[in-house]
Amino acid sequence: MAQGTALAKGARITAGVLCLLFFFWTAYWLAVDLGAFGLAGVWDSWTGSRGPGTNQVTDPVQLGFCLLQLTAAGAAFAGRRSAGGLLAVATTVTFATALQALISVGNHTSDDRWFRHAETGTATFDGVFLSSLPLFLLTLVAGVVLLAGMRSWPRQAPSEPPARPGKAAGVLGGLVLGAMALGYVVYQLYLLVQLQHGMDALTLLYLGKGALSSLLALAPGWYAVVFLLLTAIAGITCLARGCAARGLALGLAVALLPNAVLTVVSFLNTGAFVEMTKATPGLSVIICAQLALDLLGSLTLVALMLRGEPVAPAWQPPAPAPAFAVPGFVPGPMAPPPAGWQQPGPPPMPPVGGPPMPPGVPPVPPGAPHSPPGGFGPPQY
Repeated sequence: MAQGTALAKGARITAGVLCLLFFFWTAYWLAVDLGAFGLAGVWDSWTGSRGPGTNQVTDPVQLGFCLLQLTAAGAAFAGRRSAGGLLAVATTVTFATALQALISVGNHTSDDRWFRHAETGTATFDGVFLSSLPLFLLTLVAGVVLLAGMRSWPRQAPSEPPARPGKAAGVLGGLVLGAMALGYVVYQLYLLVQLQHGMDALTLLYLGKGALSSLLALAPGWYAVVFLLLTAIAGITCLARGCAARGLALGLAVALLPNAVLTVVSFLNTGAFVEMTKATPGLSVIICAQLALDLLGSLTLVALMLRGEPVAPAWQPPAPAPAFAVPGFVPGPMAPPPAGWQQPGPPPMPPVGGPPMPPGVPPVPPGAPHSPPGGFGPPQY
């Protein structure tokens, strides 16, 4: 029987509850932005029609993360076979967001500015920092639960087999994810070469100091590192047709697709891509290729990984063999008794009053002398 790994039920439910808390956290800050700037204002900032508002918390990247967290929690509660990979991707991107917020929001001051449109001393600014710390700790707990909850299959209890991508889907998905990972590598190498070497360049690229537009925005280099690791792991798992491949690929598609769509809309609305092409033609080519991979690759991954095939038929543990008194003897069906047969009664019991006389021994008349029993005393003459 084929072997595989699957997430235990207790770990899946626990991670699903934690992922639902991640969703509530992201959805709350989306609601805060909608209340502060309105639906039209948030949409205009996401599509590039205007700059982000002061202390705006979310961006299109967080929209994709919010959808991913909800999808992963729903898959966990529904017992989907792809739940493990979805939960892993959702936990990773939430960890990246919380860590970025702790660093950037925690270090931003009026003299040391990390954001272009942020002011300290407001309820929104302080709330993002204070809520990011417990969120960061919860992501660590979720990671431990996912790692400790993996079990080999089949198990002692009856269970459905884990699913993996088909042969063609695994190869194509691995190639798409490999191309995505290569794009993130090229993007980082290009920026490292173009930027002046030093701590300021690295801080700008990987921590986002002075370049962040919203309070939960990820630095460009940090974003590339996170998705480089995720796409590389998912690509290798797809090529190996691992049980976590479908969940990892679907999670990446859900996380990347909203940001890719809104970025294309922003380029069409503002013409920023044309201006970037004139200023930095090399970077524009890299961004265009990465955007095409994020957009078309995500749709391809959804089409390839939406359905999988089980690693083996459903497994039931073998029933214990019946125990018999004599090893190797298996009783067969009893034949019916012959006609007229009756159950034999109990054996006859001796009469009360002493043992019966042996046959042929006459009784002793009254008054006759009794001969002593033999073997006692001197012989009688």
